[in-house]
Amino acid sequence: MILFFGTRVRRRLIGSGLFPCPYCYTQRQYEATESRTWAHVFWIPVFPLGSAWESVRCTVCGGEWSPEVLVGR
Repeated sequence: MILFFGTRVRRRLIGSGLFPCPYCYTQRQYEATESRTWAHVFWIPVFPLGSAWESVRCTVCGGEWSPEVLVGR
């Protein structure tokens, strides 16, 4: 029997809006997400590993930063 197991990061959208992208140097749309690593068996999430973290991702360039980039607005 073959057993497929591993880890995968799952993201949950917690907000969106406009922000000054540090890479694009202009106002861009962003998505604020909460991410967490999960252990999976046969690609089905079984239990979380570690704690969740938040990040802000530019929808144009794909760059990802900590939520502190939104404070300077």
